[in-house]
Amino acid sequence: MIELVSNNENGHGRTIMTVADFIIIGAGTAGCVLANRLSENPRNSVLLIEAGKADNHPLIYIPAGFINLMTNPSLNWMLATCEQEKLNNRIMNMPRGKVLGGTSAINGMLYVRGQAQDYDGWAQSGNRGWSYTEVLPYFKKSVQTHFGQFRHDEGFHGKSGELHISPPRTTYSVLDQVIEAAGRCGYRPYADYNGHRQDGFNYFQLAQKNGLRHSSYQAFIAPILKKRQNLTQLSSAHVLDLCFADDTQIVTGVEIEIGGEKQIIQANREVILCAGAFGSPQILELSGIGDATRLKSMGITPRINLPSVGEHLADHFLTRLTFELLTGDSLNTSLSGLGLIKEILRFASSRRGAMTMPAGIVGGFVASRFADDNCPDIQFHVAHASFSNPAKRVFDSFPALSIGPCQLRPHSRGYSHIQSADPKLSPEINPRYLSAEIDQQILLEGIRIARKIMETEPMKSIVRTEARPGADCMSDDELLAFVKETGNTVYHPVSTCRMGPKEQNNHVVTPDLRVRGADRLRVADASVMPSITSGNTNAPTMMIAEKAADLILRT
Repeated sequence: MIELVSNNENGHGRTIMTVADFIIIGAGTAGCVLANRLSENPRNSVLLIEAGKADNHPLIYIPAGFINLMTNPSLNWMLATCEQEKLNNRIMNMPRGKVLGGTSAINGMLYVRGQAQDYDGWAQSGNRGWSYTEVLPYFKKSVQTHFGQFRHDEGFHGKSGELHISPPRTTYSVLDQVIEAAGRCGYRPYADYNGHRQDGFNYFQLAQKNGLRHSSYQAFIAPILKKRQNLTQLSSAHVLDLCFADDTQIVTGVEIEIGGEKQIIQANREVILCAGAFGSPQILELSGIGDATRLKSMGITPRINLPSVGEHLADHFLTRLTFELLTGDSLNTSLSGLGLIKEILRFASSRRGAMTMPAGIVGGFVASRFADDNCPDIQFHVAHASFSNPAKRVFDSFPALSIGPCQLRPHSRGYSHIQSADPKLSPEINPRYLSAEIDQQILLEGIRIARKIMETEPMKSIVRTEARPGADCMSDDELLAFVKETGNTVYHPVSTCRMGPKEQNNHVVTPDLRVRGADRLRVADASVMPSITSGNTNAPTMMIAEKAADLILRT
């Protein structure tokens, strides 16, 4: 048997065999959870493959470091969309983690499950076993929550899982005033949005442990890797395609490239794709699974004709309003000059303060007039900071607060497809943001709700002016022009290998996550979501991996 010897980064000096029972492609949000669960049984040999490198960059662990990580090519695939017609032909950056832990190692750390109605909708569309009642135990299994003095709903949160979840270790009076103003507007203050109802405003729940980022890798793999001889991780290994038995649809393994050399690794039982909403359809198409006509045009021999591969891409889109404050309670000013040094020292001594800041500090979930069953369809991201140049992450020179409405259940759909047979070439990504007019209308309502909150006491007394888009920007056309010029993705791509009932052929995987027409191949990541969840997608992706492990082990 040929063996591939890894270095310390890849496997702590272990020898990596060319055969494993289970091969998991992608050591990201889902892959790390799945590898942990499948390797609990010492009789299962598990190989976890990651194209990125070790997660030893210090900014991974400093929560506020995500601002740098989103544009760091050493830890990031640095993907981008094609020109977006409804956004004045702007191109959106689409950061994806290329590191152990995947995007959970570079994201904003917000832990949001979505609504019960999201998962009940999945089940009602024919995906048996995916209702909220059925998936809630998997959400709880992954996490241990530490709420401290924060109010929360009992019975909805795990207490003994691997991933640490907690509210921010530092709160701010100006953000408490936002929550109070929202309460006076009729929205539940200090509501547990991961509890029995999502609606309301509160501080976000975060994937942090003692003030440091807690990625999927650090939670599920790092503590067990040296203890489980049946679990091997392989980093800096690029998957080229899947291997099949002769002319059959039976998947037998994967072909990878590592250190400039190609290597085939065999799977005794299954290969599971956990490469994300762009990586998983890319690997399928490179392996001949996808739209046959498209594949032939690129010189790829079709093996399974699945036109839905790479289709139905959905993502969240956000626009930010900036309000200049009369007070100095803003990161714009507190992180300038000596203030930054003070915050660094505070973080070093107590793991508190601005350096623990996630992508948003306070969140709100509100139902627009377009919402079904009065379920929130707008999420607000609130921070006591604002950028004069968002692309370069340059703070405004004046104290300010930003509030960004995001439409939670967009109707706009796009695609992600390979551009050639070259596995190193990034896919063509086209989310078609705001192509559905209803998405535009809901965002406009979100802007007006944000303004109403800022015009309500106690915020009314501390807001100097609306800096962006400005109080004179009032009509639908003016506001839409602002949205199209300044709005951005929230980096939640899903549904490119979406799940559907076995009786229908317009889906990529069945409810047990098996790829249609293939044997011994599954997908278990955000790409399988039948529809996008009402919130950040990291938590639902972990849930999918937890359920996938049960489905696989029951086989």
